[in-house]
Amino acid sequence: MARIKDVALLAGVNRSTVSRIINGEGKFRADTKRKVEQAMAELNYRPSAIARSLATASSNMVGLLVTYYTGGFFGEMMDQVQSELDCHNKFLITAQGHHNAEGEREAIQRFHDLRCDGYILHSRYLSDDELRELAKLPTPFVLLDRFVEGLEDRCITFDHTLAAQLAVGHLIEQGHRKIACISGDLNRETSKQRFQGYKNALQAAGIPFESSLTSEGNYGRESGYQAALNIYQQHDDMDALFSCSEEMMSGALQFFHQHKIAVPEQLSVTSFDSVYLCASFYPTVTAVHFPISDMARTAVAVLNHQLKKTETDIDRHFLPKLITRCSVLPR
Repeated sequence: MARIKDVALLAGVNRSTVSRIINGEGKFRADTKRKVEQAMAELNYRPSAIARSLATASSNMVGLLVTYYTGGFFGEMMDQVQSELDCHNKFLITAQGHHNAEGEREAIQRFHDLRCDGYILHSRYLSDDELRELAKLPTPFVLLDRFVEGLEDRCITFDHTLAAQLAVGHLIEQGHRKIACISGDLNRETSKQRFQGYKNALQAAGIPFESSLTSEGNYGRESGYQAALNIYQQHDDMDALFSCSEEMMSGALQFFHQHKIAVPEQLSVTSFDSVYLCASFYPTVTAVHFPISDMARTAVAVLNHQLKKTETDIDRHFLPKLITRCSVLPR
């Protein structure tokens, strides 16, 4: 295995020159850089990531905290973060929060122990105060889909309330009045916001809110199936349904299909959608798009500016867009 001194000998330069060229330090003549690069290629030399981190006081690693690894949403998030980090020659380290604050603390401590240069945190359970305390430490971080007062420049946010209002408002515009809702876990802030958007749309149209037309899921397909069952047992005359996630919509559609409830002929449906899953359903489902891909890329861009200690005017707040498809008919 070739070593740095072998590259220096073949290129006819000293080892410190090779090291500085590898780490992008200083300015060198074009022919010197070319000799070093040719020697590295000829010897198939790959710089040691550990050695480079010691030399530059940078690990070139970024930690990404997610709630869990499964599902299209988190898969898309990790894929986009990795793709953006590749452009900056940085490595991605991921950890799960295991649905509790202690799990999220352990994940962040793991990032710290690995000397990650910065973190992207999709934190759901750490308190605002704890995140503000974390911001006092030297390692920079970005909050993905989370707003914390006082940390505005670190927050990549989305208007979940307005998104739900758009999806439910579309049903109302098409003449629907008995509109059910499958919400997410209402202990989560974004789930509360989506549910509030549902209620706001009803209120704006003068439609009374009925709690029995709602059922709480956990963003999984099975919970969507069970929620649709719960609502239908009490309101078999409902004329529309709004789901707060595409996975739960998948379960609801399975229930309707099994019970021969035709969508959209008998029941119109709308949903949230983060990975265009609603475009693959039959019928294709009208949905408000949650742009997690764009938000993940923006998180990397903002973190990169923090690492470089440079200012940026990157827009950190995202607005919803309703994509109409084939799941809604006028009443």
